Amino acid sequence: MRHLGIAVFAVIAVSSLFAQIQNAPEQSPRQALIEMFMGKGANDFAKHLPETARAVLIHKGETPETSFLLKVASALRGIEQSGEKAETFDDGPNILVTENTNIHERVEIAVEHESSSGGDSEIELSVHVFKNDEPEPLPVVPQLIFTLKQENDVWRVTELTLAAHVPLEDTDYLKGLRKQQDEANESAAQMRVTMIAQSEIAYATNHTDVGYVCQLGSLYPNPEGEPNTPAPFANEELNGYRVSLSGCEGKPARNFRLIASPADSDSEMKTFCVDDSGSLRSAEAAESSSCLSDGKVVNVLKPPSPEPNSPPEPGPTD
Repeated sequence: MRHLGIAVFAVIAVSSLFAQIQNAPEQSPRQALIEMFMGKGANDFAKHLPETARAVLIHKGETPETSFLLKVASALRGIEQSGEKAETFDDGPNILVTENTNIHERVEIAVEHESSSGGDSEIELSVHVFKNDEPEPLPVVPQLIFTLKQENDVWRVTELTLAAHVPLEDTDYLKGLRKQQDEANESAAQMRVTMIAQSEIAYATNHTDVGYVCQLGSLYPNPEGEPNTPAPFANEELNGYRVSLSGCEGKPARNFRLIASPADSDSEMKTFCVDDSGSLRSAEAAESSSCLSDGKVVNVLKPPSPEPNSPPEPGPTD
């Protein structure tokens, strides 16, 4: 009787387990994508590929460095691992959200479209970046369209379409993109003004009989052997800015004025300026004409030089 009871119990247990397996919820196409690209198992990516793709493109012993598909999987998993916090969603507007509090950045992989019919499914995803909870405009909005087919109760990706969405009628998007471009141009202009001013200071130091010069070509002569090719910094216009040098009177010239202003007069970009005092300044578009006198100091390239006839600084007294 004791053995019979154990046998009956075993049959009931196995039957119960089998029923649980039979009643287990079927994996959805979205869950299959999550497992494929965010799963931790060694086979989580490959199991959702068609047999032909696995056989041809993934060979034993290959790594992300040698296999294109494994490289794609590694890159997408890198999105998840790039943040301090990552969360996936089986339903709702997003499939993945990552956050990096150190740089106040959040990346959302949004579900733009999702449809299933029988054993076929299509999921369209887009990437959105937020900085300080504000949308960060991207030059293009990446979109990925996954086509999946169910084979032996497993959803497999049969096609992946990569697209780039540029909403040219979205005013907010365009303004954000313009702001991003302006900030990049401002950064480049500030760097260029700094380098030209440093070249001026070095030139005057090495040519005491000449002093400062107001020709970019003197600071940046043509590359050796290329007389008709001016050095990049010798161009007066670059990255949306026009550079002008003035004030180099006398010999030796003891003064110079360098101004970088937007080439487009309607631009809202800042103006950058510096003179022989070594104080690099910036001014908003409406105040560009007073940059040298009232601009905000953003950097000091060298301490101001004393006036030629000014009395020496008093020394320490006993």
